[in-house]
Amino acid sequence: MNASSPPRRPDGLDVRRAQRWFRALTVVAVLAMGALYQGLRSAPGPGTGVLVLASALVLAASAVQAARILTVLAGPPRLPRHLRLRPPGRRTTAVHTSAASPPKEE
Repeated sequence: MNASSPPRRPDGLDVRRAQRWFRALTVVAVLAMGALYQGLRSAPGPGTGVLVLASALVLAASAVQAARILTVLAGPPRLPRHLRLRPPGRRTTAVHTSAASPPKEE
């Protein structure tokens, strides 16, 4: 790895890039909240409705994406994918049915 390559975690996450996106999305969410506040304080009208709708959608989208990035950056480490998935057809717990058949008499 040369000196100009970004730091990566063992799972392949580019930490610097994720932090940059998190900061940008946080700034966008703050600006959208300001626009939403301004729109809610304005006189009713079609322009105000469009402003409120657009700023609310941008706020929701940027907040959700920033939360997803924060979860990856600050959350607990995850197992590799091949260890998280169970092989098909193999159950770890017993299957319980609501209509259990009566025991067979011999």
